Amino acid sequence: MTYQAETSADERHFIASDIQRRLNGGEKADDIAVLTRRHHEISKLLPYFAHMGISVNYERRDNVLEIPIIIYIEKLAQLIINLARGNYDEVSILLPEVISDKSWGIKPHDICKLSLMAYEKRSSWIEVMAETDEFMEIHKWLVKTSTIIFDTPLEQMLDIIIGKPNTKDDTVDFKSPIYNYYFSKNTMVENPNQYLNYLEALRKIRQELRDYRTDQIPTLITFIDFIRLNRKIGATISITRRFTQSDTAINVMTAHKSKGLEFNTVYVTNAVDTVWGERARSRNRLINYPENLPLAPAGENEDERLRLFYVAMTRARQDLLISYSSRNDSGKETLPASFLVNSQWDTSDIKPSTEVDMQIEASELDWYDPIIKPSNGEMRELLLPSLENYKLSVTHLHNFLDVSRGGPSTFLVQNLLKFPTAKSPNAAYGTAIHNTLQGAHMHMSSSGDTQAIEDIISKYEVELTNQHLAKSDFQHFLEKGSDVLRVFLDQKYSTFNQTQQTELDFSNQHSISGEAHITGKIDLSEVDRTNKVIDVIDYKTGKPATSWNGHDEHEKIKLHKYRQQLLFYKLLVENARDYRGYKVDMGTIQFVEPTRSGGIVSLSTDFNEAEISRFEKLVNAVWSRIKTLNLPDISEYDPSYKGILAFEQDLIDKNT
Repeated sequence: MTYQAETSADERHFIASDIQRRLNGGEKADDIAVLTRRHHEISKLLPYFAHMGISVNYERRDNVLEIPIIIYIEKLAQLIINLARGNYDEVSILLPEVISDKSWGIKPHDICKLSLMAYEKRSSWIEVMAETDEFMEIHKWLVKTSTIIFDTPLEQMLDIIIGKPNTKDDTVDFKSPIYNYYFSKNTMVENPNQYLNYLEALRKIRQELRDYRTDQIPTLITFIDFIRLNRKIGATISITRRFTQSDTAINVMTAHKSKGLEFNTVYVTNAVDTVWGERARSRNRLINYPENLPLAPAGENEDERLRLFYVAMTRARQDLLISYSSRNDSGKETLPASFLVNSQWDTSDIKPSTEVDMQIEASELDWYDPIIKPSNGEMRELLLPSLENYKLSVTHLHNFLDVSRGGPSTFLVQNLLKFPTAKSPNAAYGTAIHNTLQGAHMHMSSSGDTQAIEDIISKYEVELTNQHLAKSDFQHFLEKGSDVLRVFLDQKYSTFNQTQQTELDFSNQHSISGEAHITGKIDLSEVDRTNKVIDVIDYKTGKPATSWNGHDEHEKIKLHKYRQQLLFYKLLVENARDYRGYKVDMGTIQFVEPTRSGGIVSLSTDFNEAEISRFEKLVNAVWSRIKTLNLPDISEYDPSYKGILAFEQDLIDKNT
């Protein structure tokens, strides 16, 4: 029988629930098997089994490039290389994550203090570390290690970075703590699985590096180039280990691995056309072999996939359950495998899961999690100077409320502790577009005339250059931004006028809504001084929306934030010192990029009292939490749009 779910998450939930039902009914666990086509599909099922307490017997195949110890060594290597090259912006971005690793044994309080000191002095972390007792040794080790990376062979360099015992490290007396923390005898006894996994990952990647670029002596830069190349082409470096969680465990494996085995009950999962059918992509689809060289891997053409599916089906002695979903994890529509479309099997619809916590993903705690765990007293003392004169901006509000991105923890790290963060190429592009349009408006205000479009495009190139993007990103966004601006100005330039004000700054306006001190800048304001009315406009780059109803999870969250931004601006203006008596009747999100049909669209709202009242309560609830440093635990909230709404309501109702 076949089963159809709306989403991949619902499909996985159904499989786990049905297995749990069978186990509760007395069926033996080792008589049940779940078969997938690809190994990576297994990892997506495991959290669902773990959530329901179902033990699993499976062969674990890890990609070395995704194992935490390799990722950490990669980041440490990147830090040292950037330090050697004088790329101090990159050093500032990498340092917080590197020294927050438990292996260094640095107190969270000291890391927070370092961040605040750097912010107050307007200095980089690496500069402040050189003057701070707790970090001097680490600073010396990083700096001196960075001086030898160009001449030291990779094998020796990795030993120095890891801190391997008996390594002749002439840099300083201080050694990297990685080896003693992750590969000590105590770790081997207390956490043997992790110990063996990490050790095998190190062995494997060192072996791969020996076979890479054999024509030259590899250095630490070779290590980073090797990893980047493998990530770019989507290659995996696999290590395989067998895991049996108990004597009574169900079996989870690929269809290929199941050959020759039989089970009473078999589940064949993800039976969609892009995985099993005509639209399935080969892992080697980028390689076009000559017709006279039959080098395509087994199972990579339609006939072989059909035969493999037949193998999976015939593993079942009694019950065979084939499942698929209408949408994959990215929200894209999928179709059942082509050979199932005209089958005579009955199809049953899987009911969507109503459990909040069922959208489970195999995730880890954020790297900064240990940093934000010191007692409230310690943290409050550290942040007291910042909290005394704190003003809430809409960006801070969104960071606090967005439980899909860490919520209060993200707010604490980014907005209060001021940890340096990298600006993404898309964000840099957005900044350049905003600054360019601001310049065009200012030209109109000062001269009463429009600025030549070619001058605006030239201004955009200057603004984009100031973002210091990589060459490939710069070229991409230069072309994209120039095209976007031409289309936007062609349709909207006629709306520019002298009454508009750009970047209206409220930092010194003493705007207080309820108890909350709020601040911010508004991209564009239409000011009617006669009737004391202000319409606020915010420019947005990115995919335009034609209604406030989002099509998917990401867009729902994005539009929710956009609407809140306009509400925030209404509170900001109407409570500001210089705008007493003014009203904000209209708020508009103006998209700069065109739709697929080439149109420039916007979303507007005229506000309503109930919405404003609720939002003002929310702002004050968040303000109170921040001022008292009473940051709620969000672990019970689903990291989704619904989770954000639930968190907001609980803050208003004081239920968190």
